[in-house]
Amino acid sequence: GRHCSVDLRHTGAKMRFLILALVLLWASASSLVLRLPKRHAVALAALRRTDENVAPAGVDAPKKPPTLLQRPLGAALWTVAWPTITIGLIRSLYDLVDAFWLGKLGLHQLEAVGAVSFALWIVWILGELGGIGVQSLTSGAEGAGKRKDVGPLVVQGLWVGGLTAAACIASIPFTGGYFHALGVGPESMAWGYGQSYLRWSLIGSLPLIASGIVAAGFKGIGSMRPVLGVTTLCVCINAVLDPLFIWGVPGFIPAMGVAGAAIATQTSNWIALVLSIKALRKQGVDLGFRRPNRNAMRRIASIGGPMAGAGLAFTAVYIVLGRILRGLGEANLAALGLGHRVESLAFVITEGFGAAAATVVGQWLGAGNEAKARLAARRGSTISSLALAGASVLTFLCAGPIVSVFTTDPVVFAAAVSYLRIVSFIFPAMAQEMVYEGALAGAGDTVNAFYASIVCNLGRIPLAIYLSQLYGVQGVWYAICVSTALKAYVKRKFFERSRLPLLARPSPSAASVA
Repeated sequence: GRHCSVDLRHTGAKMRFLILALVLLWASASSLVLRLPKRHAVALAALRRTDENVAPAGVDAPKKPPTLLQRPLGAALWTVAWPTITIGLIRSLYDLVDAFWLGKLGLHQLEAVGAVSFALWIVWILGELGGIGVQSLTSGAEGAGKRKDVGPLVVQGLWVGGLTAAACIASIPFTGGYFHALGVGPESMAWGYGQSYLRWSLIGSLPLIASGIVAAGFKGIGSMRPVLGVTTLCVCINAVLDPLFIWGVPGFIPAMGVAGAAIATQTSNWIALVLSIKALRKQGVDLGFRRPNRNAMRRIASIGGPMAGAGLAFTAVYIVLGRILRGLGEANLAALGLGHRVESLAFVITEGFGAAAATVVGQWLGAGNEAKARLAARRGSTISSLALAGASVLTFLCAGPIVSVFTTDPVVFAAAVSYLRIVSFIFPAMAQEMVYEGALAGAGDTVNAFYASIVCNLGRIPLAIYLSQLYGVQGVWYAICVSTALKAYVKRKFFERSRLPLLARPSPSAASVA
């Protein structure tokens, strides 16, 4: 077991680069699914122009719909999906850069940062409290042709994010309990390094959360390319600042060690926040100062809260699954971690299509077109499932060669290969789940998404215990597959039967949140 963990640590960088290359390759290939023949696109554009220019006698011509709604559904979904997918990949380079430089300090420093990753994931989930609500409401405002309402909603989301960041900072005195829960005690060298990295990360949680909320505003209006540019630039800045802050520059910057890596990342996040705000203003979004509006903040949190709660519960379920896997053999936990990293190839794609579904569904509901909103969700489900079907085949066929690159331990190899081959069959279902979850978020109906996630995710635990007694570690993999397929089905049914709250209760106007 000890050799297994060392193998995974030393090969983490190679794995991330391989996954990055595979995702970019597959994301590019999947775009072929979305392309229409040129003559069809021209005909649709001509028909759309005709419809816009014809109005009954005595009736004013309708307002021109937002740019995203002027495109075919598939193209509209891809417009939001591909930058979101790429941004997710590039953001993973923050961790890769930190791991690269901290690995040069020593093994204990690298282990400490690895232990902190779970806490930072929780911070990211809590940031969704404001981000999901902002995306839902701003997409509705954009669809209604009211971009002037987008800015006030983003500002109120930033107030929600500020409160979330304040809660993260207030948790700093309790970081010791977090490391105790992980089994890392004061006698371990990783304790001190981990405490330093986590505390500085919590201090800098505000720009991380606020950047996500501003990005949600970009998603709402369906314009993600500026976020892609800012993210790429700031990852490069982080790569430069990391060694400067870790080892210092004599006479200019003191050597800060592990804390320096956290400070470099937070500095990059501050730069990203400032640049993102400027870029959003260039899109015609007014982000001038506004006082907190309780009603608007409450509505934003009521949409994002259930999703954040589901994310925290999902994380807790995997802690329990980790204990079950350890009981079946220590190498199984290492195999799950390896499998998750490879599986992120599929997850990043599904996350991008989920964000796209939230935007397109929200905009069509804002435009008052329920039929188009429901059709957008179905189209997104179909497209993402087709894209993930290819990833499924790729993962099943290449599981052995991929895993053999990163570990030579026969037990870890066998468990990781079995995991990837079994879960590869439910990649299309995972795509459907994320699309319908995004559609529910875009419609403002996140409570139903929460119920589906909680019931199905918690159901993994007894199912994993039962199936592991019949099939060993593969029983745990089967439980993950069954629960994922069930989530996809339940969320689809919830969306089909949803009353679409955003349609019944449109996004607040600028005047109401002033």
